[in-house]
Amino acid sequence: MNEIWVNIASVNDAARLELKSVDGTSGLGVMQLRFHFEASCRHEASAQKPMWLEGKLHAVGLGRSSGYLSRLTVESSPVTLQKLAATTTFVLVADLDHRQLQIIEEHRTGAITFRLEVTGTAMTDGNLERIGVGSIEYEVNQSNWAAILEQMQYRRLLLIELDAPDTNRPVEFAVALDYYRDAEKQYIKQEWRLTVEALRQTLAALVGKKADDEDEAADVTAAAKTLRKESMNTSVGYASRAEQVRLALKFMCDLGAHPEVAETTKADAYSALLMVGGLLHSWQPVKARITAQSSAPEDEPTQPAPAAGV
Repeated sequence: MNEIWVNIASVNDAARLELKSVDGTSGLGVMQLRFHFEASCRHEASAQKPMWLEGKLHAVGLGRSSGYLSRLTVESSPVTLQKLAATTTFVLVADLDHRQLQIIEEHRTGAITFRLEVTGTAMTDGNLERIGVGSIEYEVNQSNWAAILEQMQYRRLLLIELDAPDTNRPVEFAVALDYYRDAEKQYIKQEWRLTVEALRQTLAALVGKKADDEDEAADVTAAAKTLRKESMNTSVGYASRAEQVRLALKFMCDLGAHPEVAETTKADAYSALLMVGGLLHSWQPVKARITAQSSAPEDEPTQPAPAAGV
């Protein structure tokens, strides 16, 4: 049964709280789970005694990721039952962030179960006293949970996280990382073209070059032809293809140095920031790639080095 019994003073089961349904809402940077309850007065001890309810919300059945999620609060306090057999409704709400929902989605296998630990106080003879409530486990089946995620607009936000960079990297990578950090600063300032220009410098610095050293479409075309020819004779793995991706991204970001070519928008800067960050995540210097290629099959990527976060 989806119910909790409230003990007031020396009276057990003075009121009954029944969980009826769960839904979700979306706010500014936060999402909310809403647990709808019906309270009923089962003994005169709970009549005309305002109750302030609160508690903790836990996720259950997620392996090691199970545990505390958020504080529970009543949307409108207090909850008051006017007389014996009277009923009223209230909502317990829990604020969640995107990362918490992401962890749930990574570990749940179908339905999701929540445990609500409810406590509270009641006004008796002008004094506040603790009341005994309890806990309840409530399972949300897979289809209802999908509807709740939609209500919270969970999938409308794309979140990409990358490992922090390793400081013990070659000089070229350190320089490239400095440019990338500058690109992040320019993005925060809403300087879209300067963001792309800094990414242009990032991509050139990865191979020890200046941005203007690779400023022609012919560079990309020649590299693509060379890689295509190589692939006809041998297996071409991730390491070699990463260089082709670097050149292609560099060609894209070259627009940042030519204001007359195109107007750089926020979407342009954001997509370039994500793609370059992804390349940094697995980038290895030329010498390391050659060593890896000589000791491992080309189609098996070596262990990626940590890189900048987006």
